Amino acid sequence: MEKSEYTKETFEKLEDLDFSDKTFDECQFLSCDFSSKDLTNSKFIDCRFTRCNMSLIKINKTRFQNVVFDSCKILGVNFGEVDNFLLRLKFNECLITNSYFTELKIPKTDFTGSEITDCEFSSVDLSGSDFSKTNLKNSYFRKCNLSNSNFLTSKNYSISPVENEVSGSKFAVPEVLGLLEDFDISIE
Repeated sequence: MEKSEYTKETFEKLEDLDFSDKTFDECQFLSCDFSSKDLTNSKFIDCRFTRCNMSLIKINKTRFQNVVFDSCKILGVNFGEVDNFLLRLKFNECLITNSYFTELKIPKTDFTGSEITDCEFSSVDLSGSDFSKTNLKNSYFRKCNLSNSNFLTSKNYSISPVENEVSGSKFAVPEVLGLLEDFDISIE
């Protein structure tokens, strides 16, 4: 019989556990395949996922409280479905593709070194977030608070300063020109 609560456990190359309605506290997941798994109503508190496949996971009302994703593949995930209570995420060198971040309050989120492609950020508080060394190719920001965020070494971003709050954020040349894409102007 499976437990409903796991504390300070390490799971390696795990594939067959039912993850819905479970609580994981201070657990580590190493090279686990979560693809298409249902994590509905689960709680992950102070957990770390390293080199895990998180593609197409279902995270309806899932709680991620102080959770770190290291070198994970995250494809087709709708983070807008998570439980917003005490939501705190960190992405380090992750591949995040075709995913949605909507109606979230995740200030000071770290996306360092990640490839974030074809993603949508809509009505998200990302104030004070770190996008250092992040590739944001074909990703879209709409009605987001990006104030005081770090984009100094990020690339391929297209952010409208009319549609998003960017005051106090740090950008570098030449990538800063991505802030002007919505304007009908010629830069030579």
